[in-house]
Amino acid sequence: MKSTIAVCAALAMLMAGGAQANHCDADLADAELALGAATIAVEANALDAADALIEQSISVCEYEEDQLATAEPDSPMVDPDYVTVGQSMLINATQLASGN
Repeated sequence: MKSTIAVCAALAMLMAGGAQANHCDADLADAELALGAATIAVEANALDAADALIEQSISVCEYEEDQLATAEPDSPMVDPDYVTVGQSMLINATQLASGN
């Protein structure tokens, strides 16, 4: 019985598609790296905005992971190219911290 549950859980994870749990991890790492590597040429308010976006995106990404766990197979969220709001926030934070 335990092996059947494990197999079903593994299949469900495989069928989830591109957007999955921890879907923001790579973007979060990029944003934090950009914020840490920001030069003095980047305006202070841009860095403050990037920091605020990073902080807020963490709770947004957690909420999205709950949505992804229950998403229907035909939901746009399971499309590998779908960009979630949390990911978008992190992409914007990276651009702000990079001076773009």
